[in-house]
Amino acid sequence: LAKVAFAGNATPAEGVAPEGVQYAVKIGTWPYDLAKAKQLMTEAGYPNGFETELWSAYNHTTAQKVTQFLQQQLQQIGIRTKITLLEAGQRVEKVESWQDPATAPVRLYYVGWSTSTGEADWALRPLLYGESWPPKLFNTAYYKNDKVDADIKGAQLTTDSAEKARLYKDAQETIWKDAPWAPLVVEKHLSVHNKKLTGVYVIPDASFNFTEIDLK
Repeated sequence: LAKVAFAGNATPAEGVAPEGVQYAVKIGTWPYDLAKAKQLMTEAGYPNGFETELWSAYNHTTAQKVTQFLQQQLQQIGIRTKITLLEAGQRVEKVESWQDPATAPVRLYYVGWSTSTGEADWALRPLLYGESWPPKLFNTAYYKNDKVDADIKGAQLTTDSAEKARLYKDAQETIWKDAPWAPLVVEKHLSVHNKKLTGVYVIPDASFNFTEIDLK
């Protein structure tokens, strides 16, 4: 996937939060085991697979490549997907505003996330906290695990760095085991620098700080 869709400018995700985010835990990569995947499909009652929809939060070229790649991979275990690249308004209406998981139309959803604070809270809480279901935040998997919620809440309330690390580690390991999301890759964001340009800084989430920008 990193080669096909991202031209090599990505690495396999090795945890819930990417390397570089404070308190991120490196767990490992998902193993590729086609036989095991087919076995799990049979055990789940879908020996012949099923049809579903794969939505993308974006409609740019990379998203097209990612969803097509996923479609091909899923086809190998009998999951036949119809791809829809959502416009911004459709994304808000169909995914980010839907409060009731029982009636939510979303099935498979490709989306990215950048932890703008550089710390694990914003890598976990908006996406995986039990009180972050749409439309409040972006837990579009409608995931809720009381243990994870307690870890995230506890980490917010303590100023002890070691305790924060313990709580975030526990939360990330539990989330990885539950697998409400399947982390795919971490993108390598590229930037070009000109010696005439000063005061531009790349911050940990790969966005830019232009506060002191100047052109010599």
